[in-house]
Amino acid sequence: MSQTRSWTARVFIATSLDGYIAHRDGDIRWLTEPTPDPDHIPPSRERAVDNFDQHMARVDRVVMGRKTYEKVLSLPGWQYGDTKVIVLSRTMRYGVHEHTHGVVEVINDLDDLRETFEREIVRRVYVDGGEVVQTFLQNGWVDEIILTTAPILLGRGIPLFGYLHTSIRLTLLGTDVIDNGMISCRYKVLN
Repeated sequence: MSQTRSWTARVFIATSLDGYIAHRDGDIRWLTEPTPDPDHIPPSRERAVDNFDQHMARVDRVVMGRKTYEKVLSLPGWQYGDTKVIVLSRTMRYGVHEHTHGVVEVINDLDDLRETFEREIVRRVYVDGGEVVQTFLQNGWVDEIILTTAPILLGRGIPLFGYLHTSIRLTLLGTDVIDNGMISCRYKVLN
């Protein structure tokens, strides 16, 4: 159910060609260490879709689930800079937590998350992780999706979209060929 919001949400995520964000065990090496293809189409010269740095420059908060947060902590470096990260989790302890790269806030339910956005005058949210993306979509809280598709079929794994209660219409705003034959598409969510 969609309600009036003072903030917008954008998904920025990559999948395999068959729609998975990771292998069943959470492995994403296929994405972080893609196989170079000397015959692939070269990257687009003029970008129609934000790259990650451009995307991050436009967001006030990052929201992800516990599994995505744990995966991000296992990667080298911290890709979110100074942008405040919120972990939406029913199993982690509510509140502010420090880690080696800074501070994250754990929020346990959607009502608290929405209240936090309103109280802190959040305008632009980056939504990351399969379950959180699905939750935001089901609540009508996603305004835009930047989806990068890698030229690989995993066969099975963790799906990005999974089951949705209803169809969601999108319109294509731009497409780019990026590194290693990946295609990045920017969509506006219509409903």
